[in-house]
Amino acid sequence: MQIFNKLFKHFLLFIALAFSSLSYAEAVNNKEYQQVIDTAFNYFNGAANGDQTLMSKAFDLEFGHIKMIRVDKETKKETIRSLPLSEFMAFFKNATKDVWKAEVLSVDIVGNKMAMVKLDFDTPKTHYIDYLVMYKRNGEWKIINKTFYSEAK
Repeated sequence: MQIFNKLFKHFLLFIALAFSSLSYAEAVNNKEYQQVIDTAFNYFNGAANGDQTLMSKAFDLEFGHIKMIRVDKETKKETIRSLPLSEFMAFFKNATKDVWKAEVLSVDIVGNKMAMVKLDFDTPKTHYIDYLVMYKRNGEWKIINKTFYSEAK
């Protein structure tokens, strides 16, 4: 009977440790998730409000790029244009007078080091779907790549 009690106590200890490590992993993931969301909204709010500081907080200005489809007006040929995020954010120096809305449609975090965010971004003139790829470097989530689809209204 004493062996059974000892085994039972070890089993309970194992279960308690297993559940405590799961709750810790969940807490870390929730923290990472919120930081990724915050980074996406720093970009969105920075663009909407012409806030270069917020955009700098969101973008990896050293390595980040935006990629977009361009159509040549003469040839109608589609090309992909790549622009450093440091140049892209310069387009947003003034706050918009329009109401912009954003909703995160999905978040995928891999190894608490890389994330992909799908952002529905709506303005009175244009509807965007942004894909934001982020890396966590030096303890901060930063957008390293932004691609998007847009439709004029």
